[in-house]
Amino acid sequence: TKCLGPIFDGSTETGLSGQVQACAATADAACEESAGCKSCTEDNCNTLPEVEDYMCSSYTLEDTTWTAGNTKVTCKKAKGTHGECKTPKETAVAGDASKYTAYGVCMKCATDDA
Repeated sequence: TKCLGPIFDGSTETGLSGQVQACAATADAACEESAGCKSCTEDNCNTLPEVEDYMCSSYTLEDTTWTAGNTKVTCKKAKGTHGECKTPKETAVAGDASKYTAYGVCMKCATDDA
């Protein structure tokens, strides 16, 4: 029997990918972690990852200046880890706004992010 379950995804409101927990002999063989799916064959191996809340500031761009807002976003992190927030660099432009607002501000920036 193959089991499927979600993986931690800190860029979503719940902190988990959209994969549904399931176990069946015919479970989806195309389960890929890069698509938010974890597969396994041991008993109770598809338990939900434990998550905790942490807070990040959402940013706004006015002219060429990014400003941290007063409203905080409730982000999710894997339990027992340190939550990280994105902070726009001086090179960030208006097209980068989704990275620094709502759940986009949660988690660490990729090294090539502005």
